[in-house]
Amino acid sequence: MKDTIIPLYPSSEKVLVRSEGVYLFDSDGRRYIDFESGVWCANLGHGHHAILNVLQQQAQACMHQGYRFRNHISELLSHRLLQLLDFSEGQSVFLSSGSESVNLAITLAMHLTGRRKVLKVSNSYLSAYGHGQMSASNDNLVNLSFNNLDVLNKADFNSAAAFVFEPGGASLDMVSFPDREYITTAFKKAKEAGAFFIVDEVTTGFGRLGDWFGFQFYDVTPDMVAMGKALGNGYPVSALCVNAGVKQSLLQLPFRYAQSHQNDPLGCAIALEVLKQLEINDLITCSKTQGAFFGQKFMSIQCQFPNLVKDVRGRGMMFAIEFFDVVNGEWVAEQLFDRGFVTGFKNNVLRFMPPLTIPIIEIDNLSHAISELLQKYLS
Repeated sequence: MKDTIIPLYPSSEKVLVRSEGVYLFDSDGRRYIDFESGVWCANLGHGHHAILNVLQQQAQACMHQGYRFRNHISELLSHRLLQLLDFSEGQSVFLSSGSESVNLAITLAMHLTGRRKVLKVSNSYLSAYGHGQMSASNDNLVNLSFNNLDVLNKADFNSAAAFVFEPGGASLDMVSFPDREYITTAFKKAKEAGAFFIVDEVTTGFGRLGDWFGFQFYDVTPDMVAMGKALGNGYPVSALCVNAGVKQSLLQLPFRYAQSHQNDPLGCAIALEVLKQLEINDLITCSKTQGAFFGQKFMSIQCQFPNLVKDVRGRGMMFAIEFFDVVNGEWVAEQLFDRGFVTGFKNNVLRFMPPLTIPIIEIDNLSHAISELLQKYLS
């Protein structure tokens, strides 16, 4: 049966049969702690009862709407997101994936400016396809060196439709955060040049970095914000929110865009419940407090193994441990998986982005396991 699936990314031979909270269970009954939140989606944890209840109730009422109707659920969701963003008089649209929302934001920026170039930070990931895809054929995407103010100041913003800002890079550079001065400079240059300032919150939104949105760490006011992943807590729903200025520009220069699952009531109902659960359980604050504990544990590991651990970096509940070359990080990652810890790994860096509901004891258990594995290098 495995051969019936196109192998577009590597996976283990383990078969997932159930997920609950921060835990995953395979067909052998083995339990794993998910320090990746699926693909960084399940900020509330897997199988959340309130989300499942809404899913069932809304699916029975109406899942999908088509183009001839509107629905109040999408309007309520838009109103709430615009409140959280402080986008008074703004508007939203709801899609299925983060890549869709980022690409639509860039498409709108190109449409409204008449420009084709798009600026981004070199180690940020925008989308799996389209305008945001990193490929040799995408010559409209201009990469600017991470935290390099000289390169940023020399960049041609006057020919750019937009600068797209990802507040925390989890994919390409395995957890990195641009400096405040770098981003405020990019924001100022974009505004002066008439380029749109787009924020990609697909990975960083909804508490991941300790605020509702990652850009709130910086002194910037975006024109558009793209969202996905945690908005549906595992259900495929994404959003693009635009401010009042973009709304007015689109009234002057209309743009048509339609896809099959646009503003579907099921995805919007789930997203509304996600926002509600994040709020009533104070998980944004929890991200900061649990994240502080996470950071302390990892800094202790670095102090214990200064010749093995090159760097520890993190914000909120997004962390990475980078090893020196003397450590076989892939071996460490595989050993952790064998012990029941699901983590990210690339370029000798371990990545940790668990649900915001992760118990302190599981962070402790992970830290002990990493320390035990690194101790073998001192034996």
